[in-house]
Amino acid sequence: MEQINFIPPEMMSAISDDHSAKLPSNTLKMLQILATLNTPKELLACLLEIAEFSLHHVRYLAGPLVIHGSSWSDTVPQWLKFACIQDRLELICTEYEQNQVGVSSTPTEVLTYMMPATYDAPLHRDYADLYLWVGNEVLIKHNKLPPGCNSFFELVGDSATHSPGGNRVVQFNQVQNEFNYLSKSIRRSVVKHAAQEGWGKRRVNAKPNLDSTQSTPTPQPSSNSTVQISLF
Repeated sequence: MEQINFIPPEMMSAISDDHSAKLPSNTLKMLQILATLNTPKELLACLLEIAEFSLHHVRYLAGPLVIHGSSWSDTVPQWLKFACIQDRLELICTEYEQNQVGVSSTPTEVLTYMMPATYDAPLHRDYADLYLWVGNEVLIKHNKLPPGCNSFFELVGDSATHSPGGNRVVQFNQVQNEFNYLSKSIRRSVVKHAAQEGWGKRRVNAKPNLDSTQSTPTPQPSSNSTVQISLF
């Protein structure tokens, strides 16, 4: 029987090359293309581990999606869950190229976390504004707006700062504090749960100044895994 290689041989060669100090940008791009094909995050995380990415980055990619503890958690659409993984990997690749390890998660993850909470009870105005801002960012980035529409606020009649109906156009500086709090809390939770699942057994030598070398148990598969947490 003919074997089919899901991962291109040239990608595996670049990833497993012990003599390469850093993955080239085209290989990082190929990894991100794999994510758009809904490749399991565990497989993508294994590739990062082989390439000796930061231990934190491996755990951040492999960890579960964090969703607000609610009976409405199953209302999060599947495309949004996949988008979380795509955007995580994009952020990881950006940090990797800059030789950094960040502390914040993506707007997509913040939106995913908040969505069930909006069905439980009315949000405080600050968090309602945050929900509108991250929602607009995600809808634009993942092409979920109607054709010809440039933003969610345009759907309700956008002007410079207010829509004709009186709805405010939310800017990032208005929700920066709330975003920073939630995005950092989400990322910490993701990394913590990934460590508890056993991610990080492989010693990552390429980034000794960024990683802990502590060994942990062998990770267990957890595709599309989620964890419900109340952060506000």
